[in-house]
Amino acid sequence: MKRVMVGTLLAAIAFGARPVAAQAHDEIALTRQEIQSRRQEIVAANLQLSDSAGKLFWPQYREYRNDMAKSGDRLQKLILDYAANYNTLTNEQAKAMTDELFAIQSEQLKVRRDWANKLQKILPAKTVTRFVQIENRLDTIVNAGLMQEIPLVKP
Repeated sequence: MKRVMVGTLLAAIAFGARPVAAQAHDEIALTRQEIQSRRQEIVAANLQLSDSAGKLFWPQYREYRNDMAKSGDRLQKLILDYAANYNTLTNEQAKAMTDELFAIQSEQLKVRRDWANKLQKILPAKTVTRFVQIENRLDTIVNAGLMQEIPLVKP
């Protein structure tokens, strides 16, 4: 199912069609929701927290994911803007999109760093490190999937 959604996103980006962009927006939102729901399951299975640690961690985790969703919203908008302008992209638009991508990545790093520091106040450092590793792996998988589906800018 996720491959179908990503395929629809690819079609929207590859053809740069505005009517498909609205559908792509819905597809991205659904895929993000699906990933988030699976993400918590994966984190839980791999973090292996005790009940007492889980009671402290999971409310914090939900806040962390809400904070990360803000940059996810920005990235979604950037991808949709790219899809909408793919065939007519100007140098100015390309520069603005590159600048926005770097700003999003900086924001994500700041959120990750801030939350790692917060979590170290309630969990052992090794557990926080394991959490960061799990999240980084999940982000890498998601980003690799996106990058595989998004065509390079036309010369």
